[in-house]
This record gives sequence, structure tokens and C-alpha cells, in this order.
Amino acid sequence: MARREAIVEVRRVTALTVLVWGGLAASVWAQQPPPDGTWTADAIVAESRSVSDPTLGAAQGVAIRDGKIYAYGDVHTVKPRVGVMREFGMDLVPTGRVLWLRRDGAPLIIHPTGLTWDKRWGTFLGDTIKSPEDPRRTKAKIYRLDWERAWSDGNLDHAVLDTIDDDAAINGCRPTFVNVAGRTLLATADYGSIHPEIRLYDPETLLATRRSSSPGVVVATILSGPYNQNLYWDSERKRLTCVQNVIEGRGWRLDILDLAKGVADGRADGPGVRVQTYTFSPHNELEGYWPVDGEKAILVTSSPRDNLVVGTIRTTPPAISPATSAASETP
Repeated sequence: MARREAIVEVRRVTALTVLVWGGLAASVWAQQPPPDGTWTADAIVAESRSVSDPTLGAAQGVAIRDGKIYAYGDVHTVKPRVGVMREFGMDLVPTGRVLWLRRDGAPLIIHPTGLTWDKRWGTFLGDTIKSPEDPRRTKAKIYRLDWERAWSDGNLDHAVLDTIDDDAAINGCRPTFVNVAGRTLLATADYGSIHPEIRLYDPETLLATRRSSSPGVVVATILSGPYNQNLYWDSERKRLTCVQNVIEGRGWRLDILDLAKGVADGRADGPGVRVQTYTFSPHNELEGYWPVDGEKAILVTSSPRDNLVVGTIRTTPPAISPATSAASETP
């Protein structure tokens, strides 16, 4: 009996050691850039200018609404870690308005991913964090917000209208309203490289059940490219842009799809679905994209400097972008 108890104790200590080391490794890994790689680039951001805003933390996305630019990020350097959104003029000069994604003084949305809105359904904002049950997986939630109240208060104390568990997600969420065949749907996509999907949700059923895995919520899926960080919907051309990394945690790629054809085929690689792909040379982490006008666009990275880039996207002859010892931040 004593020998058996000793074996059990050794196993318990070993498991605890593995757990502690795994936690430490994950903590260290979060502070280190992911392994780099080499790819072929075929696009640049021409006539670009960069703005550094470290107050965004690791910036996660951008949107233009009512003549203002809204950039949001994960302020991982503060304790406790919390998400933030900041308002800018169209010249990327801060207006001074800040929305902390806290409720009753505690962080609510930590890693904001995907800001979208619709006249009928209102404003939605995603949150993607590591699952407390399994740190190897991510957990996704979608919040419906009172936009005006949030900005009036500067927090989410009285602005959360609905909380949705996006448990159909494989690897995070990035909600974006789209329109397919005259029907308004909520699109989202996975980050990982294992069977990543674009999913289209019925907003009415989603709000009624508050779970994306509920029957009738998912109305279509499209097998997509990997490493989706964000989505942008072009309502005029009916095209969905997947804002992607080239490899895990690194690179800039925009994958533009004809959404109706993607729904019909079920694959981004299907005939006529992929309209255009732009792959850029930088090796830092692209997080967001939003066109400013017919020519220029804003691209957002998680880097501590030059994290907001404005310029014109242009194709170039294919050229090798080699792995770097440090993340290149030049577009």
C-alpha cells in the first residue's frame, strides 16, 4: 500500500510539474514572437504613412463609422488585462474619446475581435480569449452593445444588451454583418489552420438562443484559408475580405471572396469564389483592415509602434520575403 501511495504521489507531483511548466511556457511564449518563415509577396502599401498608438496595446482591429475611425486592442501590459477602443478623426488624430471594455470596474472584453453593426440588429463586438478549461483552445463570445451608451459612459457598465456564447467557433470569433441573397447574416471565421471555416449565422435565432451551436443558427459554412484575424464586408460588391496572417502569428494577407459563390460552393478555393489575394512582405502580425475610400485603406498590426498604417494597396511582381530575426514593420 505504501508503494502504491508513493507511485500516486509521484504521478501527482509529475502532473503538477508539467502543469506549472506548461503555464510558465505559455506565459513566456506570449511574450515572444512566433517562429518566422519565408513566403512570396505580391503587394505593397504604397504612399503609406504610419501612426504609432501604444495606448491600444496589441491592436486587434479597426472600423470606420459615422465619419470616425475606431481602433481597438488588447491592453496586455496593464493589470488586470483589458480591452480598449479609441476614437480617431479621419486624419488619424485621436479625438480623446476612449471606451474601456470593462463592466463594474472589472475587465469584460479582453481581446476584442470584430466590430460590426446593422440598422436592425445593432452593434456587435467579439471577444476571443484562451479557454480557462483548456489553454490550448480559445473561447469566443459575442456582445451586443448599446453603442451610444457605451461611449457616453466610457465603459460597458450599462451598455451590454446581450451576451452570446459563440461555441460553434473552432478558433475564435470575428463577427461581421453581411448580406447574401437579400438576407442579413452575421459572418465569423476561425484563426487556426485545421479546417478553418467562415460561418454565417442567422442573427434572430442567435439572439434568441444566445448560443451559436443552437439548431438553426448556422445557415452556411465555407472552408476558408487559415489564420483569419478579422473580416471586412464590401456591401456594394458583395465581397468578403478575410484579413489573415501568412503563417501563424506573422504576415499580412487579404483574401477577397465572392461570398454568394462561396456559400454555393462551400469552399474559398471553389471556382470563381476567390476574387483576389494580396500577400505583403512585412513579418509582423496583421490584425485589421478597412478601406478609407476608393484608393486608400487602413491596416492595423499588433506591433507596439507603427501599428496604424494608411496607404494604397498595389500589386507588385512576386518576390521572396525571407524570414527575419525581428518582425519587420515596413509595409
